[in-house]
Amino acid sequence: MSSTLSHPVVGSGNYKPLNTGVQEIRLLIVESGGSQNIVQCALKHVSLLDQPVPEYETISYCWGSPTDSSFIELDGHVVQVPANTEAAVRRMRLVDKPRILWIDAICIDQGSLAERSEQVMLMPTIYLAGKRNLVYLGQPDDGRAKQALNSIQDVLSDMRNETNNLNQTIYDKETRAWRFSDKGFDATLDLQPLVYLFNAAWFT
Repeated sequence: MSSTLSHPVVGSGNYKPLNTGVQEIRLLIVESGGSQNIVQCALKHVSLLDQPVPEYETISYCWGSPTDSSFIELDGHVVQVPANTEAAVRRMRLVDKPRILWIDAICIDQGSLAERSEQVMLMPTIYLAGKRNLVYLGQPDDGRAKQALNSIQDVLSDMRNETNNLNQTIYDKETRAWRFSDKGFDATLDLQPLVYLFNAAWFT
Protein backbone atom coordinates (compact mmCIF):
# COMPACT_ATOMS: atom_id res chain seq x y z
CA MET A 1 0.00 0.00 0.00
CA SER A 2 1.27 3.42 -0.86
CA SER A 3 2.61 5.52 1.98
CA THR A 4 1.94 8.77 0.13
CA LEU A 5 -0.94 10.45 1.93
CA SER A 6 -3.29 13.09 0.63
CA HIS A 7 -4.73 15.86 2.74
CA PRO A 8 -7.13 14.56 5.41
CA VAL A 9 -10.63 13.99 4.04
CA VAL A 10 -13.94 13.26 5.71
CA GLY A 11 -17.01 11.68 4.14
CA SER A 12 -17.81 9.29 1.33
CA GLY A 13 -15.50 10.48 -1.44
CA ASN A 14 -13.56 7.21 -1.57
CA TYR A 15 -16.55 4.85 -1.63
CA LYS A 16 -17.58 3.04 -4.78
CA PRO A 17 -21.27 2.06 -4.99
CA LEU A 18 -22.24 -1.42 -3.82
CA ASN A 19 -24.11 -3.83 -6.08
CA THR A 20 -27.17 -4.45 -3.94
CA GLY A 21 -28.49 -7.05 -6.40
CA VAL A 22 -25.83 -9.54 -5.28
CA GLN A 23 -25.73 -8.44 -1.62
CA GLU A 24 -22.35 -6.78 -1.90
CA ILE A 25 -20.53 -5.58 1.19
CA ARG A 26 -17.15 -3.98 1.73
CA LEU A 27 -14.43 -5.77 3.65
CA LEU A 28 -11.58 -3.95 5.35
CA ILE A 29 -8.14 -5.37 4.61
CA VAL A 30 -6.00 -4.19 7.53
CA GLU A 31 -2.27 -4.18 6.86
CA SER A 32 0.06 -5.56 9.53
CA GLY A 33 1.75 -3.02 11.75
CA GLY A 34 3.05 -2.07 15.16
CA SER A 35 1.16 -0.23 17.86
CA GLN A 36 2.67 3.16 16.99
CA ASN A 37 1.99 3.05 13.24
CA ILE A 38 -1.06 4.61 11.63
CA VAL A 39 -3.66 1.99 10.74
CA GLN A 40 -3.31 1.30 7.01
CA CYS A 41 -6.11 -0.50 5.24
CA ALA A 42 -8.02 -0.92 2.00
CA LEU A 43 -11.60 -1.69 1.04
CA LYS A 44 -12.63 -4.69 -1.05
CA HIS A 45 -16.09 -5.48 -2.44
CA VAL A 46 -17.40 -9.03 -2.01
CA SER A 47 -20.79 -10.66 -2.46
CA LEU A 48 -22.53 -12.51 0.34
CA LEU A 49 -23.99 -14.76 -2.34
CA ASP A 50 -20.55 -16.11 -3.29
CA GLN A 51 -19.91 -19.74 -2.43
CA PRO A 52 -17.93 -19.83 -0.32
CA VAL A 53 -18.09 -16.30 1.05
CA PRO A 54 -14.54 -14.91 1.44
CA GLU A 55 -13.30 -15.29 5.02
CA TYR A 56 -13.58 -12.27 7.27
CA GLU A 57 -14.19 -11.38 10.91
CA THR A 58 -16.70 -8.89 12.25
CA ILE A 59 -16.15 -6.44 15.10
CA SER A 60 -18.76 -5.59 17.71
CA TYR A 61 -17.97 -2.41 19.66
CA CYS A 62 -19.36 0.91 20.88
CA TRP A 63 -18.95 3.93 18.62
CA GLY A 64 -18.47 6.26 21.57
CA SER A 65 -18.92 10.01 21.49
CA PRO A 66 -19.50 11.43 17.97
CA THR A 67 -17.19 14.32 18.82
CA ASP A 68 -14.22 12.00 19.43
CA SER A 69 -12.42 11.19 16.19
CA SER A 70 -9.18 9.74 14.93
CA PHE A 71 -7.58 8.97 11.55
CA ILE A 72 -6.68 5.93 9.49
CA GLU A 73 -5.14 5.52 6.06
CA LEU A 74 -7.80 4.10 3.75
CA ASP A 75 -6.88 3.26 0.15
CA GLY A 76 -3.97 5.67 0.35
CA HIS A 77 -5.96 8.58 1.81
CA VAL A 78 -6.13 9.78 5.39
CA VAL A 79 -9.77 9.69 6.53
CA GLN A 80 -11.48 10.63 9.75
CA VAL A 81 -13.30 7.92 11.70
CA PRO A 82 -14.77 7.65 15.21
CA ALA A 83 -12.00 7.30 17.79
CA ASN A 84 -13.39 4.01 19.08
CA THR A 85 -13.48 2.63 15.55
CA GLU A 86 -9.81 3.40 15.01
CA ALA A 87 -8.97 1.94 18.42
CA ALA A 88 -10.92 -1.26 17.70
CA VAL A 89 -9.24 -1.81 14.33
CA ARG A 90 -5.85 -0.99 15.81
CA ARG A 91 -6.41 -3.53 18.60
CA MET A 92 -7.39 -6.25 16.11
CA ARG A 93 -4.54 -5.51 13.71
CA LEU A 94 -1.92 -8.27 13.45
CA VAL A 95 1.81 -7.58 13.58
CA ASP A 96 2.86 -10.16 11.00
CA LYS A 97 0.11 -10.40 8.36
CA PRO A 98 -2.98 -8.62 7.04
CA ARG A 99 -6.36 -9.19 8.67
CA ILE A 100 -9.72 -9.01 6.92
CA LEU A 101 -12.46 -7.36 8.98
CA TRP A 102 -15.96 -5.97 8.67
CA ILE A 103 -16.70 -2.96 10.85
CA ASP A 104 -19.77 -0.84 10.24
CA ALA A 105 -18.36 2.68 10.62
CA ILE A 106 -15.84 2.10 7.82
CA CYS A 107 -17.35 -0.61 5.62
CA ILE A 108 -20.65 1.24 5.26
CA ASP A 109 -20.74 4.63 3.55
CA GLN A 110 -22.03 6.66 6.48
CA GLY A 111 -22.72 9.57 4.13
CA SER A 112 -25.35 7.60 2.21
CA LEU A 113 -28.67 7.12 4.01
CA ALA A 114 -29.85 4.66 1.34
CA GLU A 115 -26.75 2.49 1.69
CA ARG A 116 -26.90 2.59 5.47
CA SER A 117 -30.50 1.35 5.39
CA GLU A 118 -29.67 -1.46 2.95
CA GLN A 119 -26.59 -2.59 4.87
CA VAL A 120 -28.43 -2.58 8.21
CA MET A 121 -30.93 -4.99 6.67
CA LEU A 122 -28.02 -7.26 5.72
CA MET A 123 -26.34 -7.15 9.13
CA PRO A 124 -27.73 -10.49 10.40
CA THR A 125 -26.30 -12.18 7.30
CA ILE A 126 -23.03 -10.24 7.57
CA TYR A 127 -22.47 -11.40 11.14
CA LEU A 128 -23.61 -14.95 10.41
CA ALA A 129 -21.30 -15.32 7.39
CA GLY A 130 -18.21 -14.08 9.26
CA LYS A 131 -15.57 -16.51 10.48
CA ARG A 132 -15.93 -15.13 14.01
CA ASN A 133 -17.25 -12.06 15.78
CA LEU A 134 -14.64 -10.08 17.67
CA VAL A 135 -15.72 -7.89 20.58
CA TYR A 136 -13.86 -4.72 21.49
CA LEU A 137 -14.70 -3.56 25.01
CA GLY A 138 -12.16 -0.77 25.20
CA GLN A 139 -8.55 -0.33 26.19
CA PRO A 140 -7.34 -2.42 29.17
CA ASP A 141 -6.77 -0.42 32.33
CA ASP A 142 -4.25 -1.26 35.08
CA GLY A 143 -4.46 -4.99 34.43
CA ARG A 144 -8.13 -5.12 35.40
CA ALA A 145 -9.11 -6.86 32.16
CA LYS A 146 -6.87 -9.80 33.05
CA GLN A 147 -8.25 -9.76 36.61
CA ALA A 148 -11.78 -9.92 35.18
CA LEU A 149 -10.88 -12.95 33.05
CA ASN A 150 -9.41 -14.64 36.13
CA SER A 151 -12.63 -13.89 38.04
CA ILE A 152 -14.70 -15.45 35.25
CA GLN A 153 -12.59 -18.60 35.51
CA ASP A 154 -13.05 -18.62 39.30
CA VAL A 155 -16.83 -18.21 38.98
CA LEU A 156 -16.94 -20.98 36.38
CA SER A 157 -15.00 -23.31 38.68
CA ASP A 158 -17.36 -22.51 41.54
CA MET A 159 -20.37 -23.22 39.32
CA ARG A 160 -18.87 -26.54 38.24
CA ASN A 161 -18.57 -27.60 41.85
CA GLU A 162 -22.16 -26.68 42.64
CA THR A 163 -23.78 -28.10 39.48
CA ASN A 164 -22.05 -31.45 39.05
CA ASN A 165 -19.60 -30.08 36.47
CA LEU A 166 -22.33 -27.99 34.80
CA ASN A 167 -24.34 -31.11 33.91
CA GLN A 168 -27.38 -29.84 35.79
CA THR A 169 -29.44 -27.34 33.84
CA ILE A 170 -31.50 -24.43 35.12
CA TYR A 171 -34.59 -25.84 33.40
CA ASP A 172 -36.05 -29.26 34.22
CA LYS A 173 -37.66 -30.60 31.05
CA GLU A 174 -39.53 -33.37 32.91
CA THR A 175 -41.26 -31.11 35.42
CA ARG A 176 -41.15 -28.03 33.19
CA ALA A 177 -39.87 -26.05 36.13
CA TRP A 178 -37.01 -23.61 36.46
CA ARG A 179 -34.27 -24.58 38.88
CA PHE A 180 -32.66 -21.96 41.00
CA SER A 181 -30.50 -21.65 44.07
CA ASP A 182 -30.35 -19.00 46.72
CA LYS A 183 -26.83 -20.01 47.66
CA GLY A 184 -24.28 -17.29 46.96
CA PHE A 185 -20.89 -17.68 45.36
CA ASP A 186 -17.89 -18.78 47.36
CA ALA A 187 -17.05 -15.92 49.72
CA THR A 188 -13.41 -16.02 48.67
CA LEU A 189 -14.25 -15.07 45.06
CA ASP A 190 -13.20 -11.56 44.06
CA LEU A 191 -16.13 -10.30 42.02
CA GLN A 192 -15.05 -6.66 41.85
CA PRO A 193 -13.16 -7.14 38.54
CA LEU A 194 -16.41 -8.47 37.05
CA VAL A 195 -18.21 -5.31 38.16
CA TYR A 196 -15.55 -3.31 36.31
CA LEU A 197 -15.90 -5.52 33.22
CA PHE A 198 -19.69 -5.37 33.00
CA ASN A 199 -19.66 -1.60 33.48
CA ALA A 200 -18.04 -1.31 30.04
CA ALA A 201 -20.21 0.67 27.62
CA TRP A 202 -20.61 -2.38 25.33
CA PHE A 203 -22.85 -4.07 27.95
CA THR A 204 -25.17 -1.10 28.37
